Amino acid sequence: MQSHKVFTPFEHKSLRLRNRIAMAPMTRRMVKDDGIPTKDVIEYYRQRAQGEVGLIISEGTPIDGLHACDTLTVPRFETLDQLEGWKKVVQAVHEEGGAFAPQIWHTGRFGADPIGPSNHQLPPRADGSERPPVKAMTEENFAQVTKAYAKAALSAKEIGCDTIEIHGAHGYLLDSFLSLSNNKRDDQYGGSWKNRMRFPLEVVRAIRQAVGEDYPIIYRFSQWQVDNYAEIKFHRPEELELWVKELVQAGVDILHASTYDALEPAFPDVSEETLSGWTRRLSGVPCIAVGKVCSNFTLRGAYGEEKDAVADPHPAMDLVEKGEADLLALGRTLIANPDWVKQVREGNWQDLKAFDKSMLKTLV
Repeated sequence: MQSHKVFTPFEHKSLRLRNRIAMAPMTRRMVKDDGIPTKDVIEYYRQRAQGEVGLIISEGTPIDGLHACDTLTVPRFETLDQLEGWKKVVQAVHEEGGAFAPQIWHTGRFGADPIGPSNHQLPPRADGSERPPVKAMTEENFAQVTKAYAKAALSAKEIGCDTIEIHGAHGYLLDSFLSLSNNKRDDQYGGSWKNRMRFPLEVVRAIRQAVGEDYPIIYRFSQWQVDNYAEIKFHRPEELELWVKELVQAGVDILHASTYDALEPAFPDVSEETLSGWTRRLSGVPCIAVGKVCSNFTLRGAYGEEKDAVADPHPAMDLVEKGEADLLALGRTLIANPDWVKQVREGNWQDLKAFDKSMLKTLV
C-alpha cells in the first residue's frame, strides 16, 4: 500500500507536501467571542499533523468582524491577537512535518449582519428563529471586503502559512454571486456569466497582488450551496471550463472541487469523469477532490446485528492514481481518526473508527 500515489510527495510553486492527503475545512465553533485560536485549537491541528496529514486546511476563518462571520465562536483572521493565535497553529503543524493553509472566509448571506449580491430574506433557522434580512452590497462594501480578503491573505503569508484557501463555495459570499437564485443585480456584478464571475475574480486578483506571484493560492468552489443542495451552477462542461480558466488567469494555482461524492460523474450525460477530473483537465492546474471519502455506513452481521463502519477509501484514492485529482481531502473521518494516513498506508483501513456526532463536542 505504501506505493499508492496518495502517499507520495506533492510540489507546486513553493508548496511542499509529504503526501497528497489534505484535511478538509470543517467549521468547529470552539473559541471565545474574541475569535482567538485557543490551546485546544492548536492541539487539534497538531494532532492531525502528527498523524502525517500532508496539508492541513483550517476551518473557515472570517476575514473581518463586520459582516464576514456568522457567530463569534468561529476563530477569525483579522486582529493581531487572532493572527498570533494562528501563528501558533502554523508552528505546531510545522513542528510535526505538515503544511498549513487557513481557509479565508466571508459568510455573506449567512452572516450575523448579512450582506450579499441582492436584498432578500432567508428562511428561518433550524430552531425557528428569524434571520436578519440580507442587504445588497454597496460600492463601499465591495471595497471593504476586497481589502479584507487581501489583508487576510498577506497576513497568512507573513505568519508562515504555506498557502491559503479562498472559500468560494457552498452559497457563501463569493459563491452567491455566481448563483442566479441569489444574484438579482442589474449592474456589472449581475446578469451574464461574465458579470456574475466579476466580483470573485476581483477578490482573487487583489489577493494575488497582495501576496506576490510565487505564493500559492487555492480556491474552493462547488456546484451546490448549503441552503439549496439541488442547485447546479455548471450545467455543461463549457460553463465549468469558462469559470476555472478565469480563476487560473486571475491567479489561482490549485482548485478544490467540492462535491457530495468525489466519485460521482460531474456531467453524467457526457461521461463518467468526476468534478475533480473535469476541473483538472479543463483548468490545467492541480486539483483537490473531496466528498464521502471513507464515509460511514451501517454494517449488518450474520445475526442481524448492526454497527457503524467506514467505506473503503481506495476508490477515492484511485482518483489520484488515475490522474483525476492531485490531492484528496478528508473531513469527518479525520476527526474520528487523526492517524488516518498511518492506518491506511499500513493497510489497516478496516480498523478505522466511524465518525459519530458526539465527537464534535470536543476538539481534543
